[in-house]
Amino acid sequence: MQHNNSNITENYLKYQLGSGVLGFCFLLGIPGNILVVIVLLRHFKRENFTLHLMLNLAASDILCLLTAPLSIYNLLFGWHIGRVLCKTVYFLIYFSVYASVLTVTLISVHRYVFVLYPRQWAKLGRKGERALLLILWLAACIFGLMASTFDVIRVGSRELCWRIRLSDGKRVAILLTEIVLTSIPFSIIVTSYFCLHKKVNQHALFSNQRLTRLITSIVVTFLILWIPCHVVTMMDVFAISIKTQNRVLYDKLLAIKTVSRPVATSFIFINSCVNPLLYAFNYRRLRETAAERMGANSAL
Repeated sequence: MQHNNSNITENYLKYQLGSGVLGFCFLLGIPGNILVVIVLLRHFKRENFTLHLMLNLAASDILCLLTAPLSIYNLLFGWHIGRVLCKTVYFLIYFSVYASVLTVTLISVHRYVFVLYPRQWAKLGRKGERALLLILWLAACIFGLMASTFDVIRVGSRELCWRIRLSDGKRVAILLTEIVLTSIPFSIIVTSYFCLHKKVNQHALFSNQRLTRLITSIVVTFLILWIPCHVVTMMDVFAISIKTQNRVLYDKLLAIKTVSRPVATSFIFINSCVNPLLYAFNYRRLRETAAERMGANSAL
């Protein structure tokens, strides 16, 4: 009985901590991202593709953070508002998170191609750029279907909107899919920036130093905050793969994963509220850049 009470207390404290992080991200991130949208629309040219990508990122961050209140309700009080809303909330989480991942990836690819192959990018035209954005959101929508593995289930003494219990084979398949869907964009991001810094000199790369500094900080922060979730997912796959051979190590890894998963997941929400801070730190410089380029064709 004492052991059960200890588990209940430990889980509740974990849920409280997760709720606190989500609440902080919601209160900081929603007004921050809305302000970012207003500032971008007010001070930069609307035909600027980099602007569209930044607006895309802000929109995906807002959509992700809008699910935070229901996630908090789920953690603190359990889920009593139906299966449909449960699946809808997790669909929106997956949808918005992958929209954010794909947007940062496209930002990196755009910087690489535009700086090194500007004529090829120019051939794409406005219609091509709009098509890329449409494909991005459609792909995020498809990836969001992974939320179908979530439902209202009993966890301990409460009903929660949680991932349903799956066989080890199905769980590994889902985890590997998540790893692939994040590893490919991460590889593209890192490769794009590595090649860009390697092939062009400082002057050419930073022809617009202020905006490039902002974009680079967004990409680097994104990678740092996503690494913990990626590591935990890979550890989960490894644990399942050795379950029959080494049960003791499996139990240890499972315990570590149970504790670290909520923390790693919270970094994804933190990423959604950090971007406005990066904009804020660069706000004056970005306004100066906009003023300097007013009336001229955007080089981005």
